[in-house]
Amino acid sequence: MRDRWVGLQADVDARGWARVLRRAHEIAVASGRAPSVVREVIAQSWQRCTDEGVDPGGPGVPQVLEPDEARERWAAHPLSRATGILQGVLGQLLYDARHIVVVSDADGCLLWSDGHPDVLAASEKIQFSPGHAWSEAAAGTNAVGTALAADHAVQVFSAEHYRAEIHPWQCSGAPVHDPDTGRVLGVIDVTGSYRTAHPHNLSLVQTAAQLVESHLRMEMLARDNRILERFVQHTARYGGPAAALSPSGRVIAATPTAWAAGRLPVEASALAAVLDGDPELSLHPLGEGRLLVPSRPLGRRAPTPSFRIGLLGTARATFTDPGGTHHLSLRHSEIVTLLALHPAGLSARDLAAQLYDAEGHEVSVRAELHRLREALGPLLLTRPYRLSSDVSVDVCELEALLTEGRHAEAVSLGVGPLLPGCQLGAISRARARLERQLALPAASA
Repeated sequence: MRDRWVGLQADVDARGWARVLRRAHEIAVASGRAPSVVREVIAQSWQRCTDEGVDPGGPGVPQVLEPDEARERWAAHPLSRATGILQGVLGQLLYDARHIVVVSDADGCLLWSDGHPDVLAASEKIQFSPGHAWSEAAAGTNAVGTALAADHAVQVFSAEHYRAEIHPWQCSGAPVHDPDTGRVLGVIDVTGSYRTAHPHNLSLVQTAAQLVESHLRMEMLARDNRILERFVQHTARYGGPAAALSPSGRVIAATPTAWAAGRLPVEASALAAVLDGDPELSLHPLGEGRLLVPSRPLGRRAPTPSFRIGLLGTARATFTDPGGTHHLSLRHSEIVTLLALHPAGLSARDLAAQLYDAEGHEVSVRAELHRLREALGPLLLTRPYRLSSDVSVDVCELEALLTEGRHAEAVSLGVGPLLPGCQLGAISRARARLERQLALPAASA
């Protein structure tokens, strides 16, 4: 039985079928109607492209991100953590059969590519490379944009592409869904010359997408367990009604049980905000998730949990949240200190330069930031990386007192030096500066 999502059947000559499709494409462009030889999924895509005003003879596609921006976006994207799976499943096809793999975000912007170097070089000539938009509205019918539009894996062969410039190519794309929300995260696409097309390409891409979704589900369950541990600590410490939510608002656990099912309308960036206009409920960070608690007293209830980072007089940073006080690793302590010293934020490149005193360590820094988010959750903001104003930091409070000339109050805090023992240049200089400022009035006297 013919699979309507496959562009080239196993028993069909690729060059002959490409000629048939080129003629069908010419007729469709001239008449506005696709001949019956064209698959329904492609004919529907061509109609969407016509409605969007895509020029079938137009050159190029829009570039929406600079290369550095695309790399930054990819590093923060959940699918970036599955590149090993993609290379493992698709590696032989990429190099032996001269293909490349690309991954887009949910808008069709390409973020990452890998594969045969000759094909990568050729793909750059048609802007099929990170930073370029390949939604149907931007690039016409193609496996990335059409998989997004149909929310289904699809193979697009030769002149099935709406734009004539792409007719020498074939591609197979499969959307990947977030196991938490069900929303599309992006598309995995395998692309090569139309002469190397095979229906198995689509099956391989679908398998890769399924394995990535399974990997994301395992990550989600592990994250749920970490949030649940924090929630258990909170309920033991504070008591009272509360609910633990995933970042998307899915209820992981709750007391009372009336809150224990479904999903609440939580914005991903929401912190300590009143939920849905209800003054009785408010949100707070809970590790990587959210804590839902009453914002007004309900009988006897413990105070609203606070979030605090301690960097003074301790060799490793402390982080206090609803579950208690936790010590961060030395590397995470250094990162948090640098972010505290730069409240406007730092890029991964800036952090790498200060942590390693050299360039080229951005990947390591992003990996550490990903692990740090397991502790700080939404209190660690991105673009640029910075600490949320919802967490108080002792060194920031000390600097504020000194800036305001409240020296006696600063001295009365009786705090120790900033991350003593840390040898990073930026932190050592900040430590020395604070010590001079604290001692200055006494020396002047």
